[in-house]
Amino acid sequence: MTDMNPIDKYIRMADGRCGGLTELEPDTAESFRQWYHGGKIPGAHPWEICRGGNSTHVSLMVSNREGKWVLYLAGSSIVRVEETAKMAVALHTHDIPFILHEGEEILAMVTGKDFIGIVPDHVFPRYCHGLFPKKDRIIDFMNLGPETRMK
Repeated sequence: MTDMNPIDKYIRMADGRCGGLTELEPDTAESFRQWYHGGKIPGAHPWEICRGGNSTHVSLMVSNREGKWVLYLAGSSIVRVEETAKMAVALHTHDIPFILHEGEEILAMVTGKDFIGIVPDHVFPRYCHGLFPKKDRIIDFMNLGPETRMK
């Protein structure tokens, strides 16, 4: 994949719902600004750089804050955290400023110092943040399964 241009790499990894991102004139800030503010993004997934489900993809996104573009990396799902951590290291190694979404939680996860939220069997183990104290910063949840039930 090292011989591919950036757009082809993106097309290979993303899910195809780019909202017109791949059609922009490369290296043109004005083209990007017009696209970003032009209303093509809603319903699209232009920032999804590693395919996944609703909560299992990796995103590399930008936001315009006070006239400056800010780069964000997000991917805290247990099935994607390794890739996200490698991307964060690569961005840092190349002196590319970015914000790692849920960075402290990801650090705890990859170092084995995080907590996993155990939820009842009837609760799907996603988006359960409200069931646990905020201070615990739990971002991964699971059901225990039938082998742990008392008889």
